[in-house]
Amino acid sequence: MTILDDAIGLEERTRAYYADAAERVTDPSGKKILTLLMNEEKRHAEILAKMKGGSRGELVDSSLLREVRGLVEGAVKEGKDAISSDGSLREILQKAMEIEQATRRFYKEKAASVDDDKVKDLFSKLARQEASHYLLVSGLAEYFDRPVEWVESAEFGLRPEY
Repeated sequence: MTILDDAIGLEERTRAYYADAAERVTDPSGKKILTLLMNEEKRHAEILAKMKGGSRGELVDSSLLREVRGLVEGAVKEGKDAISSDGSLREILQKAMEIEQATRRFYKEKAASVDDDKVKDLFSKLARQEASHYLLVSGLAEYFDRPVEWVESAEFGLRPEY
């Protein structure tokens, strides 16, 4: 088994977690957020599989944050005080935070130890994306604790683009 196999397995387990969580959540907004995260992990696994097959695994910027921000903005504009009414989503997001941190650590450590520059570059980029996933998920988890402050945050709040 290679380091790429390990990375693909890690992404597949994370994808499966989000898929299972999306099935358990009853609220449509919660399902949408988890499905977006699931698709992001699936995309990572596909890029890693391409690299394993000899192709260059190109990681393009993700639209995940923009899409989740759109969901939040829609909920705020509709006057909702929550983007999800399903309390189990909070627990799911707590576990997701742990998974995203572990995945980021994996890529960061492996990028530092691998000799192949292409793999090193991809793993460094994946580590950054997993860090952004962690920030997103932790921000959503924080939302359940302090919704007013969360909506006002610079990352998710309703602010005009510069």
